[in-house]
This record gives sequence, structure tokens and C-alpha cells, in this order.
Amino acid sequence: MDLLKETITRDGIVINDHVLKVDSFLNHQVDTKLMDLIGEEFANYFKNKNITKVVTIESSGIVPAYTTALRLNVPLIIFKKQSSAILDTETTLY
Repeated sequence: MDLLKETITRDGIVINDHVLKVDSFLNHQVDTKLMDLIGEEFANYFKNKNITKVVTIESSGIVPAYTTALRLNVPLIIFKKQSSAILDTETTLY
């Protein structure tokens, strides 16, 4: 997606060989229009692949995963980094 590449090139800050700081459009401040377009792009790619859920980890991927799930009209599942104090251990994802 060209817009994402342009945004990363313009606004991303290389911290080191392993970290690209993108907090101006993804982490601490969210460019909602860009995330919506990413969701549209992902949904178009996966629309004929019988997707029943979108899954992400508790991270920067939540917003694009949300917009993708919304466009695919499927649930979004977020895997937590730590066990939830309120989620029972018997919960099954269908």
C-alpha cells in the first residue's frame, strides 16, 4: 500500500536495527483515515478466503485489525499479554 509506505517514510523514525517508531500515526496517535484504508486493503485481500475471525496480539496491530474485522463483518479477537483477571479459563472461541 503506497500510502502506508509514504507515511512510514515521512513520519517513521528509525531508532535502531530492530525498532521503527511510528507513534505519530499508529501507537500513541492514530491516523484513523490511514488505518481505515489499511483495513479496507486487508479486507479486500482476504474477502474470498472464508475468514471467520481476525486475530491480533495486544499491540499496535489492534487498530488495523479492528478496521479489517469491521469491513469483513467478523469478530476481532485480541490475545492478551497477560492472563485476564475477569476472563474464565473455560472460555472457548468458536
